[in-house]
Amino acid sequence: MSKPEMRVEQKLQNRQLLQGRLAAAKWLALSEPEVAREIRSLESEPIFHELMYGSSHASPLMRRKRWPASSLHGGFYEFNEAAAAGASSGDVSDILEKRADMLHLIRRIGVSAFERYFLYGDDAKPLPQACLELGLTEAEGRRILELVIEVGTRSEFFRPAVEPASAGTRFHCIAAIDQDRRDPGQLSFRFMSPQWARGRYVVLYDKLEDWKRRRGMSGEEKRRLREVLKRVELLNMRQDTLFQILARVTTEQTSYLSSRDGTRLRPLSLRELARRIGVAPSTVSRAVSNRSVALPWGKEVPLKSLLTGQRFVLMSILADWMEKGAVGGGITDETLMRRLADEAGINVSRRTVNEVRRKLTAVHAAA
Repeated sequence: MSKPEMRVEQKLQNRQLLQGRLAAAKWLALSEPEVAREIRSLESEPIFHELMYGSSHASPLMRRKRWPASSLHGGFYEFNEAAAAGASSGDVSDILEKRADMLHLIRRIGVSAFERYFLYGDDAKPLPQACLELGLTEAEGRRILELVIEVGTRSEFFRPAVEPASAGTRFHCIAAIDQDRRDPGQLSFRFMSPQWARGRYVVLYDKLEDWKRRRGMSGEEKRRLREVLKRVELLNMRQDTLFQILARVTTEQTSYLSSRDGTRLRPLSLRELARRIGVAPSTVSRAVSNRSVALPWGKEVPLKSLLTGQRFVLMSILADWMEKGAVGGGITDETLMRRLADEAGINVSRRTVNEVRRKLTAVHAAA
């Protein structure tokens, strides 16, 4: 390859990389309702439906993979009438009617069967076969799938009636963080939206080429297929990034989430979290913006409030120790530094301890 051709190819690769990053940034910046609408649009595509649910003569070529330690919030099977009464957009009476219809079908087949076949797709069976096993018509099965997506775009109608700490900002609650009663250190997520609870898409690419040949796809169908698969990968990228952030943050803050003790928060900066999951800090910033979680004791907080700076954590711990008389004049900075390492797992310099200690002393003196 000549040098001019190499330069052209390099420019093309750089442009494609830039376009990919811009697309990723755009999807991460989308709000949860906007993403739910994108998913609804995607899953309404006939080619997507064929890939995901197969047909009477072909098995599905896509499935879902649930996130670890996760489930759908139980409020999905209820209805937040206060939110519905205050809704300013959409035909609420129509949503109520459709929701009643969906819940009737769910009760008919049972919640367990609904989640196995229509929410998580654990069995990865063609829709006609699944409907036959459940005693549903295929039309009823399609209505359930459509309603899951439609109601998922209005998840505020079944989310818990809690508000985040930051007033004046509209937050979208992703999940409730739960404790295992038998083991408080084990945390799990109950996602507010069925789109989140379903996990990520998995495409069986190794079977795709054979499927296209057997199906005899037209040029237009191949183009639509490429577009659908691109949207699938972008959605996966977005949800993967957000789940990694959610999982990393809760893992780091397990002691706090298990105890409700603010002094057990651990330092975790936005930059450090970005380094751990292999993305840019700006990516993490976009991902946590205007998103919240419900803590195990029911309080809803902005997700970014669990990203705590080192100085904030040190101030909290030393303030607690000071109130208990453990930071008196006879206690050296060296002693506090070692105690922070032994009890809190925080390794800082003696100079840092001294700076934080002097700041706390000044605050107490001023009070």
